[in-house]
Amino acid sequence: MHTETKIGGRRLNETSQENEPLVSIITVVFRASQDLPALLDSVFRLKGNDVELIVVDGGSNDGTTDLLREHDSQIDYWISEADRGIYDAMNKAIRSARGKFLLHLNAGDRLLSIPRRELEEAASSGVEIAAFRVSIDGRYDFRPSHGMELRFNNTLHHQGTFFRRETFPVYDIRYKVFADFDMNQKFALGGVKMKMFDQVVAFHSTDGVSSAPSRSTNREFFRIIRKNYGLHYLPGAWMLCKWRGLKSRLGLHN
Repeated sequence: MHTETKIGGRRLNETSQENEPLVSIITVVFRASQDLPALLDSVFRLKGNDVELIVVDGGSNDGTTDLLREHDSQIDYWISEADRGIYDAMNKAIRSARGKFLLHLNAGDRLLSIPRRELEEAASSGVEIAAFRVSIDGRYDFRPSHGMELRFNNTLHHQGTFFRRETFPVYDIRYKVFADFDMNQKFALGGVKMKMFDQVVAFHSTDGVSSAPSRSTNREFFRIIRKNYGLHYLPGAWMLCKWRGLKSRLGLHN
């Protein structure tokens, strides 16, 4: 169904182009009027002139746009219109972003800290991906890593990874759930400079689409590995998935 395009945010009232922010926080939502307020509050508490917030809504009719309008003076830019899925919405947000680094947060997430000093140092040293820890449901911390394991598993958590905007390509919207995994593998294959950090920057709730395995999502996950690294990596990826599932059922986390 066609939805009218609605836009807002403090950027619309700018009379001149501001300096490049350090971070663009990107949030894509759809019918998120219940979960979005807590995320917005967590961002507003930490946000300064060096951080911009961009929200892309998929044409919700549940009051989400009313909520966005209420915060016109705090959200830098928002748009509500139909899209072709979550990664299409993310690409739209990235095209509107101005920051040195991009960070993705969803409606059920919370921003816990903005690692300004670490990101400034990363920018000056040519780091293209700065990855931090993420609190998963408040039960354990996801610790990012890169190297061999990224060939089998998405070891860079989306809500804890800051990407250099100027070198970030668009997501492949043919993937519905794991386009970020595909992107991370492409970055690794391209030899981009990555740096891992121990600081926790976000809280993530595991009720998202990629947290609920299904036959179709599993096919997409393994198809990405096969495309980027080859068929011979699939047995190892399958065994690692089984091990992660067992650890989850036993409540074991690193």
